[in-house]
Amino acid sequence: MNILYISDLDGTLLNEQMRLSEETIRTVNAWIGAGGSFSVATARAWDSAGRVLERLDLRLPVVLMNGVFVYDPVKREYLVSNLLDNETARDVIEGEERLGLRPFVYTVNERQQFKIYYKGIFNASEREYVTNRLKTGDERFRLVEKLDIPPDERVMEINVMGTEQELAATRELFGARLDLTCHFGPDIYAPGYCWLEINHARATKRDGVAQLKRLLQPDRIVCFGDNLNDLPMFEIADEKYAMGNAHPLLKEKATGVLATNAEHGVARYLQTIIPPAPRDKSCGTA
Repeated sequence: MNILYISDLDGTLLNEQMRLSEETIRTVNAWIGAGGSFSVATARAWDSAGRVLERLDLRLPVVLMNGVFVYDPVKREYLVSNLLDNETARDVIEGEERLGLRPFVYTVNERQQFKIYYKGIFNASEREYVTNRLKTGDERFRLVEKLDIPPDERVMEINVMGTEQELAATRELFGARLDLTCHFGPDIYAPGYCWLEINHARATKRDGVAQLKRLLQPDRIVCFGDNLNDLPMFEIADEKYAMGNAHPLLKEKATGVLATNAEHGVARYLQTIIPPAPRDKSCGTA
């Protein structure tokens, strides 16, 4: 039986330092080397996900930005894209700014050049996010006075960070729109703050995993997650495992609860399973 294992990154496969532990690297690579099917589904773009995953021998497509993209890291090719039209994006940006929020606007052009436009750093969540990304060499950030969308760029996501109370009006304003998806959840790196990421209606981990299912034709899907944006992925999986550090709602929906991300929970789970028989290396996307 071909079982596809799919893991979230932050709070799940990554430890509290936003890195893969040595145990996780050894275990996942051994699993893949023995013929296991392993992928990730993350809120990160490849610019940041690729850096933290560079030591994994990933051979299958991955889900990025909560389903905005399905990306083949072997061929370095975007297989699926779910982008906002710029008129809708401007409507969201203007609505959030009227509510006193400071959006981060993520764009891409036809040459696959990615940028993040923002007006500054105004709270601890924004500071943690921007500082960490810049420290790792992320070159996407553009500090601007006005959030104008260049005509040759498309918007992938609009993200605001604040307290749950600060984001409540925006969630109410855009949460019911059928042309949008609102991903809301706590910032695991800045306690007391939340993120509200607004994307195309089809940009969910459920839709991204459905695309992986279509492309790879597994018999079963097993997934691992910790935060609210993983709930759509849980809906489509045959088995779903919440981390010990997961949000209570994920634990309620989960097939089981694993050790925490700090305790290498995904790796420890894989170690309990007999590795599959080696596959013909000519198969897949390698």
